[in-house]
Amino acid sequence: MTDAPADPAFLVACDTVELKAALAEGEGRDAAAALGLDLGAARTRQVYYLDTPCLKLEAAGLIVRIRRTGDGRADATVRLRPADPATLDPGLRRRKGFAVELDMFGDAFVCTASLKARPADTAAAAVVARRMPPGVLFSPWQRRLFQAHAPQDVTLDGLSLFGPVLVRRALGAAPGWRHPLAAQLWEFPTEPVLELSSKIASAHAAAAVARWPSFLARHQVVPRQSRHTKAQTALRVSVPQPAYG
Repeated sequence: MTDAPADPAFLVACDTVELKAALAEGEGRDAAAALGLDLGAARTRQVYYLDTPCLKLEAAGLIVRIRRTGDGRADATVRLRPADPATLDPGLRRRKGFAVELDMFGDAFVCTASLKARPADTAAAAVVARRMPPGVLFSPWQRRLFQAHAPQDVTLDGLSLFGPVLVRRALGAAPGWRHPLAAQLWEFPTEPVLELSSKIASAHAAAAVARWPSFLARHQVVPRQSRHTKAQTALRVSVPQPAYG
């Protein structure tokens, strides 16, 4: 996509903009504390991904994810990354749980489209325990999104399970920043990563995009360059297991 991320015509095509900064664990904990985000009181999540052992979905730009919180609640998401808002199915765009978001890391940005659902908690527990096929967690509209972009020889029930990765998430606010902030500590076994982020409605995003770098600098937050997204890292540090059977 060629539009600049601060272009109003581009932003209006998205529902939200999420500004992100990734840091190593030690630096991230210091930054979170300085911003008033208490990781000691953070909510925990277990995050699983589904793909083939050779990552065919990742190559096709698809992310399939299951999350379970500490109280057992679950959600299941099918995400297209990158996505072009102009080519998305209008029927999908009207569905509850469907979102188009612009993710920004420094000067880099990518548009994503995702459809999230909340399956029964017992079904999610059975799927991650490999007692039920994963397809039971996904709605007909999620299957529609999946089938439109997955390789023809790949099915939801034939995928492998990657994870879990433990994620600690704290929410708060900081002086000089009018939008909510989040700190997520992803406890990858090789190298934990802390991500600071702020999600903003697209109508108010242009000014926030311009102010984000100076806000980070004022709090001495220096984002690190990363070769992989969190999903890509999770797929690479986890040993895939057949999702069912």
